[in-house]
Amino acid sequence: MVASLPAVLELRPRTAREVEVDPALIAMLDARAPLTVVRGPRGYGKSTLLGAWLSGGGPGHPVVSLALTREANDAAEFWAGVAGALEAAGVLQRERADAAPAPAGDTDRLRVLGALGGRRTPLTLVLDSYHHAGRREAAAEIDDDLVELVRQNDQLYLVVATRTMRLLETSGSLSVDATIISPQNLRLDAVAVAALARRLGVPVSGRDAGRLAEGFGGWPAAVRDVLVRSRSEGGQVNLALADEYIASMVRDLRHEAVRSFLLRAAVPEEFDAEVAQLLAPQDTTPQILRNVRAAGLLREEIRDGRRTYSFAPIVRQALVRMLAESRPDELREVHRILMDHHARADDHLRVLVHAIHAGAWETAERVLEQQWHHIVTEEPVVLVAAAQLIPPEVVAAHPRFRVAREDVTGSLPPGGDRPPAPPWRTGDIRGITAEFAPQRTHGRVDPTSVALLQWGVAAVLAGDESAALYAFGRARSRAQEPGGNPTSARLATVGLALTHAIYADADIAARWLADPVLAGADRPDHEDHALVGPWLAQAAALVALDRLDEDLAERVAALPQRHRRDEVWALSVLVSALHASLDGGPADVARWAANLRAARHYLPRGGLTEVLVRTSEVEVLLAGGLDAAARKAAEDLPVSVVSVATHARLTLAAGDHRRAMARARAALEMPGLTQRSVMECWLVVAAAHHALGERVPARAAFAHAVRAGESSGLRRPFLVIPRGVFTALAGADPQVLAMWPAGLAPAHDAVAVGGEELTEILTPRELEVLQALHVHAGAVAVARELGLSVNTAKSHLRSIYHKMRVTNRAEALRRAEELDRSAQPATVAGGSDE
Repeated sequence: MVASLPAVLELRPRTAREVEVDPALIAMLDARAPLTVVRGPRGYGKSTLLGAWLSGGGPGHPVVSLALTREANDAAEFWAGVAGALEAAGVLQRERADAAPAPAGDTDRLRVLGALGGRRTPLTLVLDSYHHAGRREAAAEIDDDLVELVRQNDQLYLVVATRTMRLLETSGSLSVDATIISPQNLRLDAVAVAALARRLGVPVSGRDAGRLAEGFGGWPAAVRDVLVRSRSEGGQVNLALADEYIASMVRDLRHEAVRSFLLRAAVPEEFDAEVAQLLAPQDTTPQILRNVRAAGLLREEIRDGRRTYSFAPIVRQALVRMLAESRPDELREVHRILMDHHARADDHLRVLVHAIHAGAWETAERVLEQQWHHIVTEEPVVLVAAAQLIPPEVVAAHPRFRVAREDVTGSLPPGGDRPPAPPWRTGDIRGITAEFAPQRTHGRVDPTSVALLQWGVAAVLAGDESAALYAFGRARSRAQEPGGNPTSARLATVGLALTHAIYADADIAARWLADPVLAGADRPDHEDHALVGPWLAQAAALVALDRLDEDLAERVAALPQRHRRDEVWALSVLVSALHASLDGGPADVARWAANLRAARHYLPRGGLTEVLVRTSEVEVLLAGGLDAAARKAAEDLPVSVVSVATHARLTLAAGDHRRAMARARAALEMPGLTQRSVMECWLVVAAAHHALGERVPARAAFAHAVRAGESSGLRRPFLVIPRGVFTALAGADPQVLAMWPAGLAPAHDAVAVGGEELTEILTPRELEVLQALHVHAGAVAVARELGLSVNTAKSHLRSIYHKMRVTNRAEALRRAEELDRSAQPATVAGGSDE
């Protein structure tokens, strides 16, 4: 018991000379509040702070200090220790032998209360390690006595340093003015860590100082311990040295329940009160959680209305390593508990991670089989990290473990950087990926190739073209090895073709379709026709559509009927609708737009396929001249790499040329645009400049579109602009003119007149408004006929008058007649212009 040690008027702290103390904390002590509580776990610098404060002058009046030990758990020993310290300091007279007896065990308490309560000059009482003062009811009584002393005597100042939150802090601060120096105040930040490292002579960069501060949660003694040990190792900061400090702290804990809680609660990255009770199923767990949190060992956050806790990263790693080395069976038990907990919450990724740590291989394989498409696209880093923990013999027996360990690893960026998240969620595509399963392929595709093919499909729908090509490429390479499977090779090859087709590399897709491995696979009598044929038909139709090949109609007619309403079926509807919009009449356009609108309802909202279907609906309506319906279809279409070109086209169709240009140019800055979208955006810019009479920038933008078309083989995007505008911008270049597909011209193109076409002057919607002016005299009537708002009709009329260099309706109609009279023989739509 410290009572036998001499108490002093100045505190002589047990602290190192090379410490770093925040001057703001000294200022808080200098404020001389009646009650000051310094609270923090072991090693948070409480004694160091008090020592620095007192050695620097302290409060400027007498100080009596006492460091308590565990013997102070007994209330009588506590009061005896305080009495001894006050006697040694001359504040309390030694008890006379003839003094009146006090109640048993209460003598020292009454003497202390009397001496301190009657103090008439300032005195500060410092009690270090105050968490030892009493237990249970006795602790509360000691707190009450001390608070009452401070409340009644304004000459008495009480400073305590403790590891736990007590009534002295909670209730006492309601009775008297109090200064609370919490663990958050005591933590070291990166600047303080760097300053401490300089004192210790350890070279630490700003980045390493930040890692130390963050990794330890600012724990001063732990940071100092690592720095001191690193100094003896040549000055290189070694974070692994933290384990010894943390282990020593855990071993010194008095209660096994607290020790077990810390070790088990460190296994999850974060937890809440429910998980804490699962990990440490005992009655005292809520109290332990409160105490550990109050001590500052846990970070606390409110997330989605749920209070969560977590250890600092390095502290957590040390605790988990200690549990693994000293109690490996208990570690596996904790992982099984967490595995079951996350399974109830349908958190498949965490189920997988904990199943692997627990050695529950069947559970891990089942999760991967059911959720492979989500995990491999959305959490590849976690998947790879988890796969590295699996023993080699287990990996060899589970194909998806093998793919994760050998193949997914190779798709990640070098250096361990986390790849960007894919732009789309894959949705529930188990029906699609099941088509490659061994039971559907009758064993013609091995399980490892199945996993690679399913990964490729999932990556396509997640918007990760690079991962999709990598996965299909790995499957093809595997199938072409000696003893490889030809069916796997065909599926992988058609996967490569379809990926390039979806992402608008039409010529590359066509080359894959022409690969010898696919020869004859489109014939009904081919052994793999039932498996490969539908995907082959999809890819071929999409390539023919984008290139506007002569056999497009044949390719579209060959699309197989699919009974499952999924992404693949929706892609067939999309291709058929866009084909119909090329030369179909208004009835066909309206019918296919309705089909696309209906197809959206079968798809997950916000997925890549759903957005493709929605943008195609807008494109079909624009091609049919139904601009108002197209705008309505795009009302709640979110802006994305797929839809930005569509929004720019709608703005162009509305006659707002400057805004259309701005939207298209902004879209071109977005990463991840396909060549199809790039072409459409440049063509919008070109058409807008052309409509404004700005021929030089129009031709420059058009040249960008032409280069994109030449490199990709795309031709369909040219239909964004009228045939006349295309011809005008192409000039006399025969190679560029040949890029317009023979026999195709949008139905709304006007005839050629006198070397200049109205389509070179006006947009398709403006041509409709001009036509309506022949019948109607004002904007109101024109708007009613065309289904526009009056303001939109007025905007179109102003644009028409400006472009035709007229000021009113009569002049516009007269100018149109002049152009008509000077017209050369009209070019029939679909005929040759040369």
